[in-house]
Amino acid sequence: MNEQQFEQSLQRLEKELQPTRDLWPDIATRLAQTSQHQSVDVFVAEVSAAKASAAKEDRFWLTHWVGAAALLLVALIGWQMAVMPTPGQPTANAASAELLLLQVYEQQKARQLAQVVAIAEGFDNWQQQLVIWDQAIAQVRRALQFYPDEPQLLAQLQQLYQQQLRYIQQATLQHPLITR
Repeated sequence: MNEQQFEQSLQRLEKELQPTRDLWPDIATRLAQTSQHQSVDVFVAEVSAAKASAAKEDRFWLTHWVGAAALLLVALIGWQMAVMPTPGQPTANAASAELLLLQVYEQQKARQLAQVVAIAEGFDNWQQQLVIWDQAIAQVRRALQFYPDEPQLLAQLQQLYQQQLRYIQQATLQHPLITR
């Protein structure tokens, strides 16, 4: 069937078609079923609202419990900070070896820096390198606060001190101090 034949068939159809039977009884039963579906939908919506309300109440209590736990955690951290020594306070055990190394090293470092006359060629950023060594030394000293009797940490601290002193000696041109 081509398009022209299709158009002719459409024109032959009656303009108004009347149903062959009475459709009202079918429509009435469908309307009743629709009202039942609507009441079921209303019931489902009420149940959903009740579940949402219960979930909201659960979130309310969960939020309070999480807040209480966070407050407890902050209190525990504050208590721990109050009880434990700060990094600036050496413990009694660490005072001996670590502080002795620090005292000797700082004296040698001050003596070498006081004798600096000029900077050797190729060591333009020598002070930045000293800062890096100071940071490494500070990290080892912090570890010594937790493990004051650890021989490997003490050896590492001494090695860092010696490396820094050798570097100052290589990077700078020094003249000896005359002591009387």
